Amino acid sequence: MQRFLPARPAGRLALFIALLSLAALLLTRPSKSGDFQEYALMTIALASHGSPAFTLADLERSAALSPEPGFVAVHDKLRSGMQRGDPHPFPGFIRGSDGGYYAIHFFAYPALAALPFKLIDAVGGKPFKAFQVVNLAALAILAVALFRFTGSAPRAMFGTVFFLLSGGLLYSNWSSPEFFSACALLSALLLTLAGRPFPGAVLAGVAAMQNPPLVLFALFAPLIRAAYLYAHDGLSARAALRTMFGLPTLLASVLVAALAAVPVLFNQALFGMPSVIAHFSTYPPLMTPARLLSFFFDLNQGAIVGLPVAMLLVALHLATMRDRPRLRWLPHALAAILFSVAMAIPSLATVNWNSGASGMMRYAMWGGMPLFYLALVYLQRLPRWPLGMVAAILLAQAGMVKYARSYTHVEFSPAARFVLATLPGWYEPEPEIFIERTLGEDGAAHGDVVAAYPSPAAPVKIVFSATSRAAHAALCGPEGEVALARASGGYPGGWTFLDGPPVCARGAPRMGASR
Repeated sequence: MQRFLPARPAGRLALFIALLSLAALLLTRPSKSGDFQEYALMTIALASHGSPAFTLADLERSAALSPEPGFVAVHDKLRSGMQRGDPHPFPGFIRGSDGGYYAIHFFAYPALAALPFKLIDAVGGKPFKAFQVVNLAALAILAVALFRFTGSAPRAMFGTVFFLLSGGLLYSNWSSPEFFSACALLSALLLTLAGRPFPGAVLAGVAAMQNPPLVLFALFAPLIRAAYLYAHDGLSARAALRTMFGLPTLLASVLVAALAAVPVLFNQALFGMPSVIAHFSTYPPLMTPARLLSFFFDLNQGAIVGLPVAMLLVALHLATMRDRPRLRWLPHALAAILFSVAMAIPSLATVNWNSGASGMMRYAMWGGMPLFYLALVYLQRLPRWPLGMVAAILLAQAGMVKYARSYTHVEFSPAARFVLATLPGWYEPEPEIFIERTLGEDGAAHGDVVAAYPSPAAPVKIVFSATSRAAHAALCGPEGEVALARASGGYPGGWTFLDGPPVCARGAPRMGASR
């Protein structure tokens, strides 16, 4: 068998990437999940006439490629709105000042998919596989970056598989930029570490065009590299910090910021605002510590769902910093953790926190990459990788992939159900998560709703808005009022949790509360 394999490590890695890509393209289909319709229309428009503004002809092409009943309804409503000249013909789409119709997301990712879309379409293939091609190209770049970082083809292959099992497979077939952005960010960190700031800046900058919090790479990547050189190369703190202000580093940061600014300028020119998606889809008062905790640790969609082994390795890394040489790694770990937290913070304002996801939330797919990077650095420092350790890591993460696929975004995860059944007072998910998963309905979190888990007849946990008279009436009768002495609240919108059946200050409990 050995003589049939390439002799050079780089050749073996190339063969691994080629076989992995071929298997993905032949055995899997692109997923039409998430914001697929927006990215599909932009890709069709760019492939057809080089503009992200889609026309009625582009819409008809999209309708022909997506005949599923759900998309038929979307196309019908969008077509009617465009024909009437509506400024907002359908959620997710808007009319620009030039009269053209656009998706509210930017078009960097569709622009990358446009050429493969056109080529696959020309040879009679399934053109939406173009999104898979873009994602696989990003994965190939990541494998190369891992090879440069580890200097070992087997370790680079392990890192690639570890990434795929740490959330990558959950989004690898999605026709939206979560997988691409995660690959690009992780590759950019590794390339910057290897002294390749400009390729890293291009990758991070393009990803930031689609996911704006990634612009923070311009600030944190030089800091992370300086801390790495301080710990790994033994530089003095002053010498390490000086590397942050070298001309290549500064220019790379400027390049990231410049690329990230392109969507801002585009939005300002066409829609009169820096970000149309931020204008319509965010609400700053939602940025709370509870949401930040939810981003990383929620049992349904937090980063911990997709990255449990990586997060465990980060914790182990911190716990073993007991002597002076190991403590030199503390600034590096803190810089990467702060980078992850800093990227999470802007996403907390989204009004659709419990959005369609595959296990961990889409923001966590790329927002958790600095933690995955830390896990890779920790493993790379180990002189030997026992087979048992490698197998345990990959098997644990393979189990998590299966686990994350066992429920939808309107169902509680098995872990959440277990805690709610055994220790309900210990678990208080973000209200939108609790409401929509209790009621099994996306968009159910309106002001008068009452969500009782597991049922209104025998609730162990209830959430309602303390400011809603209708909610009080649903729980305690027409003139009733819920006693809030034992309630926990403080959430935007007045959302309040009760453990067990309601206690009424006025009226009598009504356990048959309707939605």
